Amino acid sequence: MNRRSLSLCLVILAASALVRASGPDPRERNFRLSVDGVDVDGVVGYRISFARVPVPRVDSRRLDRAYSPDERRLVLTLTEKGLSRLQEWLNDATDDGTPAGKNVTIIARDNENQLLARWEFTGVSPVTFSSAGAGNINQVDSTVEFAFERMRLVEARGR
Repeated sequence: MNRRSLSLCLVILAASALVRASGPDPRERNFRLSVDGVDVDGVVGYRISFARVPVPRVDSRRLDRAYSPDERRLVLTLTEKGLSRLQEWLNDATDDGTPAGKNVTIIARDNENQLLARWEFTGVSPVTFSSAGAGNINQVDSTVEFAFERMRLVEARGR
């Protein structure tokens, strides 16, 4: 009887581990991304950078409208699921021409599902992509860097 109980416990533990392994990536629960109003799964991290770099008034260079002297970057860390959801947009970035800018919203939540920050971006387009793998791997995380025209902090948790 004791041996049978031990075997049953081992089977239950193995089954629960298998269910957890095949479920959603727990890192995704803290981030929600939407692109043009469509939710995109597979985001496990983000970084936003903005630096104002004013152009001196005596600068004689002629700059077109696409040029921005400011650094405006949204960097997303994606699982292979996130890559799959953004595949068409990323592939368009490597084609000739410039991919159409999109509207992006990213929401960060804590482990209790409370809102930390909500950001909205307009004119977002991919500019760099990096991913690496070596040896025996079972998942791939990639980093995609986007340029944006406008950023708005819509909401942030105030303590």
